[in-house]
Amino acid sequence: MEWFAHRGASDLYPENSLEAIEAAIPFVEGIEFDVHFSKDGIGMIIHDETLERTTDGRGRVVDHTYEELRMLDAGFRFKGEKVRTVIPTLDEVYALLAGTPVKLNVELKTDTIRYDGIEKYVIDRAKAHGIDFERLILSSFNHYSIAKVREIAPEIETGVLYPYPLYKPHEYAQRLGAKAIHPDYRRVLKSDVEAAHAAGIEVRVYTPRTEADVLSMAGMGIDAVIVNDPRRLKKVFD
Repeated sequence: MEWFAHRGASDLYPENSLEAIEAAIPFVEGIEFDVHFSKDGIGMIIHDETLERTTDGRGRVVDHTYEELRMLDAGFRFKGEKVRTVIPTLDEVYALLAGTPVKLNVELKTDTIRYDGIEKYVIDRAKAHGIDFERLILSSFNHYSIAKVREIAPEIETGVLYPYPLYKPHEYAQRLGAKAIHPDYRRVLKSDVEAAHAAGIEVRVYTPRTEADVLSMAGMGIDAVIVNDPRRLKKVFD
């Protein structure tokens, strides 16, 4: 079973920050992070469409320019040790991870705001940084984005994100041409995992929180867990 860091090591550092992403590298096979567009079309690594939950800013990410977003403190709301940091760009994260062996799971945050062209942008910037497409996984709750990625670059692995029970998810993924499903860990069934594997589809779940959760997922034969605290949870297997 592989380990993916959810928004980096988001238990140790502000989520989706360069600090969180860098801290996760030694402990995982993959790192998941989220991308939105700024007002001027720069890929920004932040989870929410709005700024209030994680920064000292207000309003929507897409309504602010890159320069305005970079003035904000992305660690302002972090509950751990205070770390002042910035919202990173996609280019900065690609540059940080390009020379590492970890997989890059980029979540396209197009389920609320469409962000026309973001799929091509994410792929083009990966190419510019020399990211091997075999290390790249593009996932989204907006399955139109999955279809768009398949149209642009069918060699890139795509993961279908879903928060609620999905009937025969392996068949749904096959119709989209996706090679992975990424369900909420509370919504996955062992029969889903077995059917997915029989169809050549990987199953990565988000975000089991306890040792018992992770052991349950391992017992189902899950391919990967996407967790906030990989360093702590991995100890149960040591």
